[in-house]
This record gives sequence, C-alpha cells and structure tokens, in this order.
Amino acid sequence: MAGARPEPGDELWDALASDPRRGVADLLAQIARQAARARAERERLAALRLDEAALWAAGARHVAGVDEAGRGPLAGPVVAAAVVLPENADLPGLDDSKKLTPAKREELFARIALEATAVGVGSASEKVIDETNILSATLSAMRDAVAALAVRPDHVIVDGTSLPEMDVPRTAIPRGDERSAAIAAASVVAKVTRDRLMADLDATYPGYGFAQHKGYGTSEHVAALARLGPCEIHRRSFGLVMEASGGWSVSFIGYRSRLLSADSRAALDRIGAEIARVKDSIPPHELSRLRGIYTRAQRRVSAGVSPKR
Repeated sequence: MAGARPEPGDELWDALASDPRRGVADLLAQIARQAARARAERERLAALRLDEAALWAAGARHVAGVDEAGRGPLAGPVVAAAVVLPENADLPGLDDSKKLTPAKREELFARIALEATAVGVGSASEKVIDETNILSATLSAMRDAVAALAVRPDHVIVDGTSLPEMDVPRTAIPRGDERSAAIAAASVVAKVTRDRLMADLDATYPGYGFAQHKGYGTSEHVAALARLGPCEIHRRSFGLVMEASGGWSVSFIGYRSRLLSADSRAALDRIGAEIARVKDSIPPHELSRLRGIYTRAQRRVSAGVSPKR
C-alpha cells in the first residue's frame, strides 16, 4: 500500500532490509528504535492500569484515583484531586507529575479533562493546616475532591499509606502515582491546579516569588521570608516560617514548660483550665501544639512517669 510504514517481518521491510544502501539501513534502524520505544510505552501504560483492571474485573465500574500536591511547601494550600478514568482512556506520556515537565503536565491536564469520566478537586488552606496538621488537612482535601466528582466512585485508590475517612471502599497504594493511571492523572490535576493558584497568589503577595517556587522552601523563598517576614498565606506552624516570624510566643513557651513539668493530673487540669480561658488569644497553630503536649502529658502522668527535669 502506498505510504505504508514498513514494520519488521512484513514484505516491505524484508525488501528494504536487502537494500545495500547505507541510507536505507539507517532509516530501518531509526524505524526499529521508534517501534521499540512505542512498544515500551504501550507496555508501561498497560502496567499503569493493573490496579484499576483488577477492580473493574471485581465489579467496580468507577474507580477514582486520588493524589495531592503541596504537602511540603511553606505557603499556600494543599490541593487534592480525584480522577475517574474509563477503560479506553488514551493518555500517552501519563506519569507521576513529579517526573513531568510543566509543559507536559499542562498538556496532560487538558487531555485528562477530555478523557476522564469525572474529575474532582479539593483543597485545605494554610489556616486549616495550622489549626490541625498537614496530614489531617491533606486527608480533608482528598475527601472534598472525591465528594466533588460528578459520579459516585465504586472504589477509591489513594497514593500513599494514609486513607481519608469516607463511606466508599478504598485502598492505599504506596507510590501509587507511579503504579496507577488514575492516581497519576490525579497527581497531574492536583499539581497543575495548585501551581496555577500559586502563580495567581504571586500577584497578591509580591516579593516572595510564589510564581517560581510555588511556596516550596527554596533558598530564594527562605531569603524572601527573612527579608519580608511571613505573609497571610504562609503556614505559621512550619519551622522555617516560625523562625521568620520570631518563633513561638512567650505565652506558648510558658505553657509548654508548665505542661512538660506537671507531675499530677490535678496540676495538668489547672494548666488546661487556664489555657481554655485564654484560648481565643492563642494563635491556632500554638493552641493545636499545646493540645498535643497536654495529651502526651496526660499519658505520662497516667503511666506514673516523672517529668524530665
């Protein structure tokens, strides 16, 4: 057939292979390399569907992959995405978002929007992160992402080892963004969504370079923190941000010291009651940390362990 591409084993390939010209040999070698790369990519993408395929075979029609972006940054929200892919989704180049260039992520983001059965996004602000902790905030964002899906999933697969509470069967898959197509797609959606948000926030909070580092603790970001101090979207409970804002307050240090040295339940109760009376004046991240210290001190006292002096 005119214009047909030769492939190893067909008549055209055999005819060209017998051609003594160097240019023909080079062309066949190039075609063979391209065919090998294409075959390897098909096999890689097929391997990415194994977890979903097992769930489909077990009767789960809609399998949602869930992943997040932004657990480590010093500023901005954590963003989670949930993606339900059909069995025939065509997403060449799909991979863990961290392995992709920004341009490839944008390309896949647009293609996922077209190919996916449903896409949901959730987020938790820096204030929620400070009031609880980054893991709790991440799991909350994941729940919101699943709730935002236009279809109810029959099963949810989540990157990592921690699972959000929800009334849907779910499975944690360590390094799931490298093993599952749906989770990899969710990693791309979460990353692109958060990167775009941080670029927008750069205009609201100039000088920190959010459009470039997206809130991560790069040397440029740390230098800007030292120069400008934290802004409204910085995570005050994170160590580098606390250092830039002068660290813990004097009242926090005092309460922490008293809780750590308390040697009886009565003493703990007195300190706890005092903290409760003034809790509205204590920054949320400090109050959250004091609660944790109080709980650990309760366990220590109950176990009869003396405080460290």
